Amino acid sequence: MTQTLPPETVTRTPPPLRHPDDARLFAAEAVKEFPAVSTQTVTGAFYPAGWHADLGGWRGLLKGWAVRATTRRETFVPSAGRTPLMATDRLSNGYFHWVTETLPRLWWLRDSLGSFELLMPEFASRFGFMAESLAVFPSLTHRTVPAHVRWRLDGACLAPAVAPSGNYRPALMVELGRAWRVLSGAAAPHRKLYISRSRAARRRVLNEDALRAVLETRGFETVHLEGMPFADQVKLLAETRELVSNHGAGLTNMLFMVPGARVTEIRLLGDAHNNCYFSLARALGLDYDYRLARPAGGADPHSTDVVVDPQEME
Repeated sequence: MTQTLPPETVTRTPPPLRHPDDARLFAAEAVKEFPAVSTQTVTGAFYPAGWHADLGGWRGLLKGWAVRATTRRETFVPSAGRTPLMATDRLSNGYFHWVTETLPRLWWLRDSLGSFELLMPEFASRFGFMAESLAVFPSLTHRTVPAHVRWRLDGACLAPAVAPSGNYRPALMVELGRAWRVLSGAAAPHRKLYISRSRAARRRVLNEDALRAVLETRGFETVHLEGMPFADQVKLLAETRELVSNHGAGLTNMLFMVPGARVTEIRLLGDAHNNCYFSLARALGLDYDYRLARPAGGADPHSTDVVVDPQEME
């Protein structure tokens, strides 16, 4: 049976501005309108990269040709009484995209998940957080497509994105975060956390020692989330009342913080495009603040390292 989310308009107030000119950084996110979305019944192929043959326009056609040339087709036989469910795309291997885009689709369908079998892309076998994060859906079964195979599907259910990437339907996000907090058994928020990206290949804080010195005098502890089990990340952030980090996947975990907690994002100076974490904080009812950092050797906000002014942070 088709399930539908109605259209929704989201209004976001800007944070307290560090400088009047900073208003332009958040102006494009003030009001967003999301159209109604509905599940679809589809027949076709489910590819190892997590997307369906009928999606993606001309790029999808080219990718489909390449995948068909390198994989063999097998007919997927779902578990008895269950309908194949697709809720992923080619970006779902990213932690941010999985947590903020795929999990909300499943939360939308939570009351009927017992009738579905989720199809997981081949890369799910390499990213433990994907299967671990499904613990909040106990009635859902899932299966991962083997390498070099594309599954032929008949009458599968396709759950589309509930909002454009970097945007959120607040009720879904609040409920999903609350469900995971309850499951984690977290204590009341008491931690002050700095999530470091020093082990990442990009978007690092180059003068992190100076930044940490300032934060640690204020009672912040430094953590690295790489390799930490998903449930442990949930519990850690559910117990956090103040969070600081530069733009990156670690900030995705604000989903698990209690409404009213505080988030400070270190943003690239002049970046008025990457507002996914500002928008997420607003959807979750978190207190959002920001600090602007100078680029170090490049202007691409997706890759450049940054330098923070410790005095401004203090």
